[in-house]
Amino acid sequence: MILCLQICDSRGFPFFTRTFAGFPEINGVLLSGMVSAIGSLGQKLFHQDIATISFGSGVDLTYMVVIAKNLYFQKKAIYFVFYLKDNCDLKRLREIATTIYIENKGILNVSNFDVDLLKKKIDVLINTKFSEFQLC
Repeated sequence: MILCLQICDSRGFPFFTRTFAGFPEINGVLLSGMVSAIGSLGQKLFHQDIATISFGSGVDLTYMVVIAKNLYFQKKAIYFVFYLKDNCDLKRLREIATTIYIENKGILNVSNFDVDLLKKKIDVLINTKFSEFQLC
């Protein structure tokens, strides 16, 4: 089950967070720096655009999955961070990240994009194309 989706860029700017199922509010600025470091590490050391980190054990096990999408013309990346209860299908998470990225690539390629417009567009995508968003 998806508990939260956060989207940030490789410069540490968090521009979208949506929580579900009573997941606590996240300090986006604090976490986006960590996510940026994880994304850079994954790409430079392991040549991977996805990272999975687990927290806890047993029934309390929670996952954080980071999926990177590169904006080549700006030499930066967009990170899609999924906080999960139970292990989800990575193919489904990639599908969600890719759809959001493709649908909003025009906005994301602008240096000073309208964050509120982007948030609205992402919310509409989640509500329409991914009606079963929380389920993996």
